[in-house]
Formats: sequence, C-alpha cells, structure tokens
Amino acid sequence: MNYKNLLFILLTAVAGTTTAQDTVRMTLDSCLRYAHQHNLQVQTALLNKESSDVSLTGAKMRFLPSVSASASQGWSWDGQSTSNTQYGINGSLTLFSGLSNLRSLQQSRLSNEQSALKVQQTENSIDIQIVQAYLTILMNREKLSYQQEVLETSHQQQLEGEVKYQVGRILESDYLLLEASYTSAQAELDNTQITIEDNRMTLATLLSMDLNTPIDVVPTDDTLRATDRMLPLRDSVLVQAQRSMPDWQISAMDVSLARLNVRLAESSFMPTLSLNAGYGGQWMPNTDGSSGTTFGDNTSLTLGLNIPIFNQGSNITQYKQSKIALQQAELQHQQTLIDLEGQLDELYLNTQQALNRYRASEALCEAYRASYEVYVLKYAEGAVTTVELLQQQDRYLSALNDYLQNKYSYLLAEKQLDIYTGKEIKL
Repeated sequence: MNYKNLLFILLTAVAGTTTAQDTVRMTLDSCLRYAHQHNLQVQTALLNKESSDVSLTGAKMRFLPSVSASASQGWSWDGQSTSNTQYGINGSLTLFSGLSNLRSLQQSRLSNEQSALKVQQTENSIDIQIVQAYLTILMNREKLSYQQEVLETSHQQQLEGEVKYQVGRILESDYLLLEASYTSAQAELDNTQITIEDNRMTLATLLSMDLNTPIDVVPTDDTLRATDRMLPLRDSVLVQAQRSMPDWQISAMDVSLARLNVRLAESSFMPTLSLNAGYGGQWMPNTDGSSGTTFGDNTSLTLGLNIPIFNQGSNITQYKQSKIALQQAELQHQQTLIDLEGQLDELYLNTQQALNRYRASEALCEAYRASYEVYVLKYAEGAVTTVELLQQQDRYLSALNDYLQNKYSYLLAEKQLDIYTGKEIKL
C-alpha cells in the first residue's frame, strides 16, 4: 500500500467518524466557559475549595459548647437479682485556650480564601493551554487554505508540464520536478489535515470532552490582525498582574498562615479555662416490686483552670519549628515575587518581539507571494525555468510558514498577558 492510499484511508476513517454526529462548533469564549465547568483539574480544585468550606465551618463550631448524654443499666446477683439505672447529661465550654480556637479560625479563613485563589490559578493555567490549542487549530486551518491554493497551482503546472514534456518543450527532469512538487504539496496538505485533527483532540482533552466528539473552532474576529495593536506599558502590566494573578496572593497567604502557626504554638504555653456542667443520677427498683428509689440525683457546675508547666519540651519544639517555618515562608514569598516579576518581564518582552516579528514577516510574506505569482505567470510564458519557479515557490512557502508562526505566537503571548492582567479574553 503506497503513501497516498494510506493517507486516503486514514482521512476517510476520520471523515466517517465525524459524520456520525454533529460537529460541535465553539468560540474561544465557549471553550473557556466549558472548561471551567468540566475540566478535571478545575473540578479537583473546586472540590478542594468545598473541603476548605467544610473545614471553615468546623473551625467556627469549635466556639460552641460540647454536650453529651449518657445512660447505663446494670445488674448484680447476691442471693437475689438487683438492677440499677444510671443517667446523666454533661456540657463543656472552653472559655479561654490561649486564643488557639481564634487562631485556628483565622487559619481556616485564610486557607479557604487561598483555595478559592487556587481555583482561579488552575483556571488560568487551563485557559492558557486552551488558548494555545485554539490558536494552533486556527493557524493550521489558515495554513491549509494557503496549501490548497499552492496544490491547485502545482496540479495545474504538473498537467501543463506533462503536455509540454510530451511535445518536447521541456526536459524530462523538469517534468519530474513538477510532478514531485505536486506530490509534495499534496503530502503537506494531507499532513496539515491530520495535524488539525490531532489539535482538535488536544482541545477535547483540555475540555475533558469525549475524544470522539468532532470539534471545530469559530473565530469571533475573522481578520485576526494585530499590526495596529499597541502593548500597554510594562509598569502598567506589572501592577495589573499583581492585582489579578492569584499566584501573588497565594504566596502572601502562605506567609500569613505560617505566622498564625507561630501564634498557635505560643497559645500552647497559656492556661486553659473551661466551664463544665452536668446533671445525673441513679435509679434502683425496690425488691418488693414497688416503684424504685432514686439516688444521687444532682446537678454540678465546675470551672476548671489548666496551667501547662512541662510536657517534655514538645511545646518549645513546636514553637521553634513554627518560627523556622515562618522564616522559610517569608524567603519563599520573596523568591516567588522575584520569579513572577521575571516571568512577566520575559513574557512582556517576548510579546513585543513577537509583534515586531509578526509585522516584519507579514510584509515579507506578501512580497514573496507577489513575486511567486509573477513567476507563475512568467513560467506560463516560458520566461523562467522550472527550477527557478520551484525555488521561488519554496521561498514563498518558507516565508508563509514564518508569517503564520509569528502571527499566532504573538496572539498567544498577547492572550497570556490578558489572562495574567485579568482582562477579558477576546479573539
């Protein structure tokens, strides 16, 4: 089985699967919204947030008193059988525990806020990957349209070359070059079609969608031109990113949580004051069968004070470890700020460079396209050789590939900046 037949079978199989159900057409906005609802990583982050909600509720409940009830039935034999019933209800309320409950509540609130930011952090990461997959499909679709034009031209040249070769107007080597050019153009087009299908599966994976679901992307801006766009100032980008990126706030919250751990460790050195109340008694039946007798029916109220004195140094160890952990968190926070600022600087500069490359490659591509079209006309008139025509075609295709890469690299970098600065993503 030759190469063309194999590609034909593969593309036919793909076409057969896509006709089995309607194609799902999605804009970039609908892709992002769908991923926020269905992506498994986002769902995991949302479950972590839900678990944090439960922990916060538990921390609030620790300020309420604990209440318990007890009852027991006993029997004894000493010549005759006797039984007794004991009952009671007890309540306990911690009045003061070195503010440990308050610190725990503050920790739970911070952790809850942090889990919400981690959901946003996960969404941002998925958004960038989806934008990349979405733009890759658009780039290859645009590339495919150019390749179809080249294929049609190459096919026409091959047919005309065959006629010229038969009448002796061109050499066999020239005809073979035209035939090879047409075959190469067909293979490139087929490969791009396969690549688009692979891109769509990548997008479906990010959306946590069935891979057998046919997906097609729909741009909301058909021109996708970027030559007239201006990047915001670098300082403005940095300030907006600090306000919008959850990474900055998560790092700061790690320091706050470590600081609260130190305060919790300090609480272990402080006394605990608690209030306990209870009611209970005992009931025993009379041996003559009459109603029983109640003994020890009483109510108690106790105010207890517990002062820690020595517990094998575990409190001191915990305190020292929490202080070290705080210093580590502060250092990590500083490093995170440096790293994030460096990443934003690099992304900003890369975006500016990508814009410059895009503008230059767009002009170069148009120039090579115009030159190639002239060569096509000259070749039809016999003014240039087959080798010259194909060389010019290769230059045009190389410039076209550079143009498409630079165009979509810029769009990806620009959208990534939009995500980091909290702007609405439009395309």
